[in-house]
Amino acid sequence: MSIVIGPIGRENLSKIGMVLLLVLVVSGGAYAWHEYEVFFSVPSARLQAGSFYPEMPPDAYHHYLQIPLDHGNPALGNFTAFYILSPGFSAGEDVVFWLFDNQQERVGMINSSADFEYFEENLGGLSYVLIGNRGVSPTLFPEVFNKDGSANYSRALRLYGSLQQVEDIEAVRQDMQKRGLLPEDGKIMLYGGSGGGVLVSQYLDRYGEHVSKALIECSGGPDLAATHNTTFMKKTYQSNESLAKSYFSLMQKGENTASLAFMLYKIGLLGNVDQQNQIVSIKGDTFSLEGQLAYITCSLSPQNNFPLVRRMLDSPRELEVKVRAYELIGDDLEHYHPTSAQEVCLGYEWIKVILADFIKACKDGEIPVTKIQLNRSSYGGEVMIWSATFDQVFSEQMGHWLRESYPHARLALFSDTHERRKDPDYRRDFRRAFFKHGLHSPEVQAHFDDLRQLNSAEKV
Repeated sequence: MSIVIGPIGRENLSKIGMVLLLVLVVSGGAYAWHEYEVFFSVPSARLQAGSFYPEMPPDAYHHYLQIPLDHGNPALGNFTAFYILSPGFSAGEDVVFWLFDNQQERVGMINSSADFEYFEENLGGLSYVLIGNRGVSPTLFPEVFNKDGSANYSRALRLYGSLQQVEDIEAVRQDMQKRGLLPEDGKIMLYGGSGGGVLVSQYLDRYGEHVSKALIECSGGPDLAATHNTTFMKKTYQSNESLAKSYFSLMQKGENTASLAFMLYKIGLLGNVDQQNQIVSIKGDTFSLEGQLAYITCSLSPQNNFPLVRRMLDSPRELEVKVRAYELIGDDLEHYHPTSAQEVCLGYEWIKVILADFIKACKDGEIPVTKIQLNRSSYGGEVMIWSATFDQVFSEQMGHWLRESYPHARLALFSDTHERRKDPDYRRDFRRAFFKHGLHSPEVQAHFDDLRQLNSAEKV
């Protein structure tokens, strides 16, 4: 939501200046209120067939297509979906489908070179495809809301769920094949990180015969976690023992710690263990000036403000984020009641508050707990798994489990965090080598031999 605020005038401003200031404040406030109302309003319509978004007209790189609203019930009609080709896309060559799940919200109105900066930093030099997800603005469904504007949780899980999204991806693949944009065999390659990596696994489970290679970064599988009797997200004790102990101590005192957990989780995405410990220390019995300064600095950032984030995620336009989060960890949350520091998971501490309405709907019998079960052993193509030693969201062990579950896979391990920000050029070249030359090529082996890749077991 964009907010425009007029500047504060000084006492010596001229009358003309004061009038201009008043106009700015009034108009800014009106615009802000309008944006607020739009963001929190229930969508009333979808893009009609044959139409397009004015900000993104169809051309050689922007394609629209009709996809069933419910792949299990085509009689409900279609919605207008879109996908976007990379700036250097070359028809008929190998193509990477970069998949984002509905928590990531990466693909929106992309129509300029500046909009592609993030994508090019990761997959530059390759032909890749970005797909506008159902449920992610601007592709919103009025059908997932009741007449009174409240969320219909059953319909939301069905229409915004990842099973539908997998079918959408396949519909895009078929559309591209008809347009002659794919290789003759119609096969694609897949790329995804975090929740998007789970979506890669879900597509491979359903349509693996159409995929030649897949790269999954800093991700995991709810079913793998259940098989090994652990949580999908990494337990905090495994990455910061001191933090887990301090946080559990605060829990024992009955304090409301969701906002603190959120802040500490966000810091953990960057692997900043010291800052986590500084901040949690001021909530205990130890005074720390460094902790106070770190806490104030982090609190000033809107992205670390849990009440603000919670309010935004309660808006109709963010319902798809909660649907995906519930798919991935709803089952874990049902059994998450930590009785020791070893069982604390910071991510679950705040997400359980965000998903309180879904948890209640489940208890009331409106929706079931989602259980993702995948047969990875049936996929015969090549899979590259990347894990990071300082990832506080997914454990390094999860990377090994993923690697073991695919017949033709290799695991690369990096001294990095969940955000994967170190050595971007090296990583981009590594991805390109895999997608262009294959898992066991000399080009890929050269990257495994690099000192920045830590898994010596894979340096064969």
